[in-house]
Amino acid sequence: MSHPLLARLASAAPAERAAACRAIADDPAGALLAEALVEALGDGERAVARAALDALVALARRSDGIAPLLRAALRAAPPARGRAADPAARTRRVHAALALARLEPPDPGLLPALVEGLGAPAGDLRWSAARVLVDLGRLHPEVVGVLVGLVQGADDPAARRMAAFALRELAPDHPASARALLEATGDDDRQVRRAAVTALAGLLDPPPEVRARLALLREDSDRAVARLAALAWERLAAREQAQEAER
Repeated sequence: MSHPLLARLASAAPAERAAACRAIADDPAGALLAEALVEALGDGERAVARAALDALVALARRSDGIAPLLRAALRAAPPARGRAADPAARTRRVHAALALARLEPPDPGLLPALVEGLGAPAGDLRWSAARVLVDLGRLHPEVVGVLVGLVQGADDPAARRMAAFALRELAPDHPASARALLEATGDDDRQVRRAAVTALAGLLDPPPEVRARLALLREDSDRAVARLAALAWERLAAREQAQEAER
């Protein structure tokens, strides 16, 4: 006979599935149902996947057997380059990485799943992955190079865009950040261009070509880019003036 909570996890109603996840977290024997929760990390309903993540984190704080299940979910191989990803599998990997990052300092083993998360359909999942990537980069400097590569060459425009924001947060004073973001202002995707312009405003001590590029972009045919470039130019100019006044 199957556990009643497993039947609720299989419900057609998302609210019932999410409630089942929360009930498993509160159940003294909930760790026995952890594999079903790991499967629920790939649920197409964001609220259900999030409830499963929260439940697994709660269970992991009471049981040593949960983290290995999450790491096993990370090892489910992503598709080869050029092949379409299974949405549920990708969502499961990303949520498993986010859960592990809540349980312990993030390590490089999370990197592939977090990179996948930058291109996730759900905006909040993209931002969650970006935030953990920034935390990971503060512990492992090689992540800066990964983000630079994503800004310059990720196939998914959403991933390029999110990598630009993460790079600004992680390495605003790194020369490679300025080069990658400058290049991204000419991206074919307008959302990436807008993200790159916004990110340039957050650089610390940027090279002169950043101000020069922003000055040109104030006349861009994309009015959003032009407006963002003007704001970024003004912000950098004000920062330079404040630095001069302190000298």
